Amino acid sequence: MDFRLRVFIEVAKALSFSKAARNLPLSQPAVSKHIKEIEQKYRIKLFERQGNRIALTQAGTEFLSYAEQIVNLYNDLENHFLLQQQELPNYVKLGASTTIAQYIVPQLLADFKQRYPETNFTLINDNSATIEEKIFNNRLDFGLIEGRNHNPLLQYEKFLDDELVLVTRAGNASPQIKLNQLTQLPLVLREEGSGTRAILEARLSSEGLSPKKLQVDMILGSTESIKTYLLYTQCYAFVSIFSIIEELKHNKLQIVDIDDVSFSRPLYFVSKQGYQSMFYDLIKRFFKRSYNQKL
Repeated sequence: MDFRLRVFIEVAKALSFSKAARNLPLSQPAVSKHIKEIEQKYRIKLFERQGNRIALTQAGTEFLSYAEQIVNLYNDLENHFLLQQQELPNYVKLGASTTIAQYIVPQLLADFKQRYPETNFTLINDNSATIEEKIFNNRLDFGLIEGRNHNPLLQYEKFLDDELVLVTRAGNASPQIKLNQLTQLPLVLREEGSGTRAILEARLSSEGLSPKKLQVDMILGSTESIKTYLLYTQCYAFVSIFSIIEELKHNKLQIVDIDDVSFSRPLYFVSKQGYQSMFYDLIKRFFKRSYNQKL
């Protein structure tokens, strides 16, 4: 299933890139990028501006009809074949890296338990390298991690993309800045060795901005502590968009988009090389389907 179709449907229903971005959740530039890719692929224009609003073009209206049919048919297919799975294990031990374990997997497991209550889970939360090590040593059945370390003894399958977004206390800033303005902002960073910080610094360097030029106000060791700190200061921080859904809904934090720059990282299912299991295939399909339906 092409995730861009779901992005398009969300924009078409909301008739707003910003509302669609909040609902998905994605940053507004990421939503615009997905729509642009569809327009380029099919050589059509999906939306047109009408003052401060957008409207579907004729081609956009036709595309919406096809997109909804495709998504509905895909959901019917998934429902049919997921329900054919009969033999499920009684107990599964899986691991997940921090962002996934805190903000993504628990809700998906709750959905799974409603459908398949006979299967019980233990979820281990650790960094990606440790999760990989435990899978290799048969201490976990499989896992989900941030990024891909290319361990030849393990096999990886992409789950979805996470996006790091710049956030601050609601009302503290304009909704968009240029990249060079980032050096003027007081920032809260994760500790050295954090995957989030490594991705941020690598992406800034690729854009020609040295991380040494950043004004670091505070270094904190968890996303939750960063979010709380932001609520009581004028500071900014880069966090996973999955970690701030509730704060965006309740207008506690706001996303500050950076012109033409995005900070994304893939999230992967990971298992031992050669590992095969009907249940593993089932849960991968279920997680992907369940996550997409929540969009």
